[in-house]
Amino acid sequence: MNSKTLSNFHKFGKVGKIAMTVLMVIAILVAAASCVATIFVSTLPKDALTVRVTNHAEFRINEKNFDSLWDILADGFSYAGDVSTEAMLSGGNNKIIPPEDQDFNMELSFFNQSFSSAKIHSEENTKVIEATSSPAEYRSANLVSVLIFAPLFAASAAAALFMLKRLFAVLAKCGSPFCEELVTKMRAFGFSLLPVALFATIGETLSTAFLSAGRDTGISIQWGVLIAFAVTMCLVTVFKYGIQLQKESDETL
Repeated sequence: MNSKTLSNFHKFGKVGKIAMTVLMVIAILVAAASCVATIFVSTLPKDALTVRVTNHAEFRINEKNFDSLWDILADGFSYAGDVSTEAMLSGGNNKIIPPEDQDFNMELSFFNQSFSSAKIHSEENTKVIEATSSPAEYRSANLVSVLIFAPLFAASAAAALFMLKRLFAVLAKCGSPFCEELVTKMRAFGFSLLPVALFATIGETLSTAFLSAGRDTGISIQWGVLIAFAVTMCLVTVFKYGIQLQKESDETL
């Protein structure tokens, strides 16, 4: 490797080392701040804050298509009133439709939204369903399980940045990109990404569940970090092969 290329290689390592140091300090500060926030929230009474959120939706359906679309949208309903079943039969097709201008319970799903009660009324040739969801409840006590993974994620990110800083430090001084120390530091950085992926996955999964008021939202896997780990391990293999080729070349010369 000529001196100019090697000099650029070292400059890249020095700049990367400085950048990783700055990012590592930021990650440490974030970890400390989130740790303080977690401790503060955990000391609050369980009922310190409760927020209930109810979603509303309005479905406007052409009267001619109402019967067929009602079967698709609603999965049954219950009604406590004095209107007879015969009176709720829809025009000759033997389908039972809730009475208008009366509150009733039902199960209605639309994409990822679920509604538990509704009221139907007519406007000219349109049937309007005013649907309301069950209250979603958010408690400050439930926030602790979400916040506790924030300092863990920030700390794991700081550790990964520290490993990357050590990798750039080797780049800033080594005489060739194909050296054993570089491969060792690269492998260490790759494995340091696994805790980042783990804590980020758990943290995002819990935060999504919290924001959805406990409804099942699945697992939010951090594929980006896992792909970065796989790419780093591939680079480790490539650089190890490059070291072997360089050794064979040096022995031949």
